Amino acid sequence: MSDAKTVLGWSKPPKINWDCEAGKLLRKLFVKIPKKPSEITVFGSACLQLCLKNDFLSADVDFFSETDYNKLINDLDLGKGQTEFYLEQPPAMTFIAAVDWRNRSYSEEVDGITVVFPHPLDILTSKVKRLEKKDLDAFFLVKNLTGHPTEDEMIKSLQGIVDMYRPNFDEENPGGDLTVNTIELWKEFFGNGIDVKKQIIIPALAERNKYYDPLSNHRKELVKELIDEDDPHHLRPPINTNEHE
Repeated sequence: MSDAKTVLGWSKPPKINWDCEAGKLLRKLFVKIPKKPSEITVFGSACLQLCLKNDFLSADVDFFSETDYNKLINDLDLGKGQTEFYLEQPPAMTFIAAVDWRNRSYSEEVDGITVVFPHPLDILTSKVKRLEKKDLDAFFLVKNLTGHPTEDEMIKSLQGIVDMYRPNFDEENPGGDLTVNTIELWKEFFGNGIDVKKQIIIPALAERNKYYDPLSNHRKELVKELIDEDDPHHLRPPINTNEHE
């Protein structure tokens, strides 16, 4: 398979339109940041607006950073409840993507701020957990503009977040069932069915397990349990074998 940057048209840098609504909103913040340089990562639909289609609107611009800008956002009246189109800085953990997402990202500097843009494939992957109508709209937007993602590309990307298919913690706001949403995505977007366990979970764990030396009996049993498991989430809680600790 080709590199994700190539197949989705990022073999050369995208042209970021800072004059679109998301760009103008972000720059209102950037010019007021007192200590530079700094880095932020824009994700969600705003990233697609800046990189692919400038009139693809959402209610907000999501970004994360090691620096907390929430007070500055509120002081500038740019936050939720202060303006119709607003900035929001959730924690980085809310961006659900494979650990290697930065390898596919693009960054550029504006107003002294380094802005990181995840690849559209990672943006779409992060939307599957929720998969509301606006998330499906984002899939069709990217497909219409780039011809991607294909089924194989999406499977590989979802294998990168395989642990998200485990059952939710009791205290967790689930935000959607990833297994159910994956099946729904294949039906609505690809027009096909998918066996999440056989096509995503088992291959991803088998690939990971190759790098445990030797493959522990605990993990052999885990893979066997996956094949036979009738659990609706297809996974029992993880077994900690501590091979690399």
